Amino acid sequence: MKLLFWGLVAVAFCYLAYSGMIAAWSWIAVNNAVDEIVSKEGVESTPPRELRDKVMSSANEAGVPLTDRDVLVTIGDDRRVRVQVIWTVPIVVVNGDAVVALPLTVRRTSAAKPR
Repeated sequence: MKLLFWGLVAVAFCYLAYSGMIAAWSWIAVNNAVDEIVSKEGVESTPPRELRDKVMSSANEAGVPLTDRDVLVTIGDDRRVRVQVIWTVPIVVVNGDAVVALPLTVRRTSAAKPR
C-alpha cells in the first residue's frame, strides 16, 4: 500500500513538474516575442492593430496559441507603446476542457522617445 501511495506521489510530482516547464516555456516564448517587437526603432509609429498581429503571429509560431482578446496594445500620449498579454496554460484537462489553468501575464512598455 505504501508503494502504491509513493508511486502516485511520484507520478503527481512529475506531472506538476512537466506542467510547470510547459508554463515557463510558454511565458519565455511570449516574453521574447513582445520584447523583440517593443524594442524596435520606430515602433510608436506602427498602428496598434499591426503590433498586436505581430505579437500574436510570433507567439503562435513559437507554439503558444493567442487570441485577439489575449493581446492589448496601446500608444499613449507620451508616444510610449504599451503591450499587455494575458493568457492561460491548461494544467488539468478533462474531456477537452481545461479544469485547472495557470494564468500568465507579460507587460512591456517601450522606451520614451524625445520629442
